[in-house]
Amino acid sequence: MKSSHHYSIFKDKETDLKKTITFISLIVCSIFICCSDDPKPSCPAPIGEMVAQVNDTTIWEFKYVSFRRWSEYVGSQESDSLINISADFINAGCEMELTLDFQIIARTLNRQNLVKRIFEEDHPSKLQPHSIFYTWNVDALTERFELYEGEPAWIQLSEINEETVTGTFQGTYVYRQSAFRFWDLPDTLRFNNVPFEAILFVPPKE
Repeated sequence: MKSSHHYSIFKDKETDLKKTITFISLIVCSIFICCSDDPKPSCPAPIGEMVAQVNDTTIWEFKYVSFRRWSEYVGSQESDSLINISADFINAGCEMELTLDFQIIARTLNRQNLVKRIFEEDHPSKLQPHSIFYTWNVDALTERFELYEGEPAWIQLSEINEETVTGTFQGTYVYRQSAFRFWDLPDTLRFNNVPFEAILFVPPKE
């Protein structure tokens, strides 16, 4: 009788343990399902490509490289022979971090020397091939690296059609002093013989 009583207690404890394990398992599964249902960022599909080695140590993969026809006017007519090229680095959270910008690029296979853009309304650099490097915090521009003209700076297109532009560029960019630093980047960024493919930017339909 005593043995039967002990057996009954043991069975009750075993049943309680199984119920506890089952309950904990249900909680863990619920947490896992809830976490897996968290919406993931939906980044736009990559267009173009630029894999750049910077300062011989860092590699940035710009997966959003596009070009647009120049939107300003030369004299009284819009120029169809000029384009702007933009290479954007976007992180896994779909936030923009870096931008390489090339403006007033002629659609020619000849090498074009780049100059530093001076942001004055009538400065000659506005109408010359020029480049600049930006950093971003989400959608806010944070830092500016200006092209250093003391070292070779150029862009050369190798293939041009209505939808794709490929080529190579080289340039050194120097940090322009501002009130604060957001990203931990060197003051000087050297890009050496960087190949790229830019795709015509088509604005999304509303």
